[in-house]
Amino acid sequence: MTARDLVEKLAQALDDDDYEAAGAVLAPNVTYDIGDDTSHGRDAVLESYRKASEMAHRLFDEVGYDHETIDEGRGRFRIHYGDILTVGDETMRHKAEQMVTVEPGLGVVHIEDRPVPGERERVDEFLRRHGLTRHI
Repeated sequence: MTARDLVEKLAQALDDDDYEAAGAVLAPNVTYDIGDDTSHGRDAVLESYRKASEMAHRLFDEVGYDHETIDEGRGRFRIHYGDILTVGDETMRHKAEQMVTVEPGLGVVHIEDRPVPGERERVDEFLRRHGLTRHI
């Protein structure tokens, strides 16, 4: 399996909330930087994704995901995620981005969340309009 195949498998597994498939491509000592926090190890990284997905499914009436993977070279990939979030009859598409590093023979060794400017504020405003707040 190529590095790109590993990253595609990870992104699709996360889109599908399939944490077993996601875990299969993560290195045992993978790290995940999100904001000022870093998760260390496969189980901690998967738990971080699981909690975020559970929050989304609690808050929104419908949640859907899509992604696009871009090969940046030398084992680094940029994933553009689209979260399709619906409350009542209103739907928004939230954009997110992550940089993923793959090492041959190990799998995904590092994930870095890269906030898209203005996206958090857009989601917060969407939630406010519907009387909701986010809590992980």
